[in-house]
Amino acid sequence: MENGVKWTLKRNARSRRLWVRVQRDGSVTVTAPVFAPFAVIERFVRDKAEWIARAVAKMGHCKDDAFLPRDRRSYLAHKERARALVHVLLQRYAPRYGFAYKKVFIKNLRRNWGSCSELRNLNFNYKLLFLPERLAAYVVVHELCHLAVFDHSSTFWELVSREMPEYKKIRQEMRKYHA
Repeated sequence: MENGVKWTLKRNARSRRLWVRVQRDGSVTVTAPVFAPFAVIERFVRDKAEWIARAVAKMGHCKDDAFLPRDRRSYLAHKERARALVHVLLQRYAPRYGFAYKKVFIKNLRRNWGSCSELRNLNFNYKLLFLPERLAAYVVVHELCHLAVFDHSSTFWELVSREMPEYKKIRQEMRKYHA
């Protein structure tokens, strides 16, 4: 325990650096290269203590039903339903913006709800299927807007707000859900 943070050390022969992970249950695991000195690991945890505490607190605020399935079996079982939902939302919002996209991929993303490539391909997390529809619609609009503006500038948010004027509130609500 360091600065009130209880953590577990995991040594990994393939790891090249130190990293920390806060699990959904609030437990903290620090992964370190096999030969990293324990003093260096302790200093790392001490330096990250504030971030770790915020991450643990954030996990405490999440509702139990906000945790979505991560396994490959769920992905394969729900991928096509997610694809159908995404296409319905794209048919609803893409014409309103007039943006053309190339391909749509449904993936089992670990951290993101969606992404937009420079090739104008749209990628969506299959777990959109488990979100309330207005949140899933927000993700689709967000990625569509990246077809025009590739960053999160004020111009980008103005585009998003055309269809999602309450986007700030939706973004706040999205924090309850982990991709």
